[in-house]
Amino acid sequence: MANVNVSLSLGKNAFSKSKGYNQVFENTQEVDNTDGFIELLSVSGTKASSTVPSIKAFCVYNMGDVPAEIQFLYQEWKNNSNVDDQSAAARYATMLLPAGDFFYLPHGRLIGYNADESAANAATIENTAPDSNMYVDSTADLDHATANTMGSDAAHTVLNLEDGHSKFFKVGDLIRIENEICEVTAVGTGADLANSTCTIKRGLFGSTAAVHADDVAIRLPFFNMTADFDKFSVAQTDKDGIFHAKNFFGYGRTGDAISDGVQAGSIGIKFYQAGYQEFGLSGITANTNTGLVASTAYAFDIATDGGSDYTLSFTTDSSNLNFGGRNGVLNKIQDVLNSAYYTAGNLFEKKVTVGIVAGDVRFTSGQHLSGSAISITAPASGTTPFGVGRLPAIANVEAAVAAKVPDDIIYNRTTYDASPNKSAFMYDDGQGNLLGAGSGRINYETGEIRFTALPNAEFVLNLIHKSAHAGGVDPDISTGKNTIQSIGARSVNPKLNTTVKILAYN
Repeated sequence: MANVNVSLSLGKNAFSKSKGYNQVFENTQEVDNTDGFIELLSVSGTKASSTVPSIKAFCVYNMGDVPAEIQFLYQEWKNNSNVDDQSAAARYATMLLPAGDFFYLPHGRLIGYNADESAANAATIENTAPDSNMYVDSTADLDHATANTMGSDAAHTVLNLEDGHSKFFKVGDLIRIENEICEVTAVGTGADLANSTCTIKRGLFGSTAAVHADDVAIRLPFFNMTADFDKFSVAQTDKDGIFHAKNFFGYGRTGDAISDGVQAGSIGIKFYQAGYQEFGLSGITANTNTGLVASTAYAFDIATDGGSDYTLSFTTDSSNLNFGGRNGVLNKIQDVLNSAYYTAGNLFEKKVTVGIVAGDVRFTSGQHLSGSAISITAPASGTTPFGVGRLPAIANVEAAVAAKVPDDIIYNRTTYDASPNKSAFMYDDGQGNLLGAGSGRINYETGEIRFTALPNAEFVLNLIHKSAHAGGVDPDISTGKNTIQSIGARSVNPKLNTTVKILAYN
């Protein structure tokens, strides 16, 4: 592994970067004054001399005694109704590099754009929940024209698609054909009908391999892969807070593979705050006496997340009648809630916590779902504690507070200055890392995402996709080249040569 350490000091300002790379390319070339430039490096998916498939960092150094002119060949892009398209034109940019000087760039992603607009700001999604079906229609369809085996053989592993439709998919994708989940292991070129194929593994994630009729829609699923495809009714984290899907909720896919992917640095995911209900008290502490009777059984009904009522029965301690403490009333109630979580019934696997918040008694759902809610009512049977001691009558209990996503903006209480509510977001750093309100990884090209955040949580999405800078680095001109195509050099002096060294890392 090649280690790159870059340091720059400008007066009182100092900048440094250290990173390891898997491969290094080095070329030292004497160049003359030719008007056509001498190629130092080419970027291409085709192996050749002085060629690399991508550049993650590079440095160009003029070792000679006269200035050099450095040329970059790159691709022109254009805005087409908020979906970036490459034009046919290649473009050239040059710069002068004085003798003994150098420059460093942290990547090779350089393109042209035909307007005074951002090339990283195409289709924008704001605070949008993933589709409740946990899939979207890729718009690709199964096709029986070339072969109809999928219509008769549930074990067949070659999926024939309509002309060009294989371009919607990537190796490693999960696809959903009706109620069957499959994994894509190879993708045809999509150049014609015969090559519009995917090789697949069948009947995965608790689904059953089946036969499928002509023109059936091929879907992009994004159920949580920590469980079977039908474990949850919506896209959500599991009880451990983990979520994993093979595409970014259907976003960033196109039929021509141009401008595929998610824009690095654009992701913002917000999780639902759990619903809760309070008694409507004030000034309550752990040492506040409830006023309930010792060694007495009480009951009330509680419903969680839209479920049916559960009659919660508890018996007060013989001596500790305070809200808090080891055998206090809230501890007694929490013990019952914990037991009900593991027991078949209306609270099975529905976490509820009770505690004192800002001087009031609060029951909070342990699920961060859009339908997260608590409902407390008088018991169907048993002795009610409401209206006894410090507990209010049931009619005076505060209304439940529904689950919600946090606001994008927060305001300073003194100045009322607005600022982004950064702590509410899980965001990406442009290097594939997810940070903030969760942690994980994102593949910008395929959209595969895996993270750990709040348990049993739904979320809303913020992202940009279908931009020229979206997705991975693509050296293929046919699918939207978004990286430097080549770097050349020449001597500025018509009588003297210079020597240029280039170091490229990927």
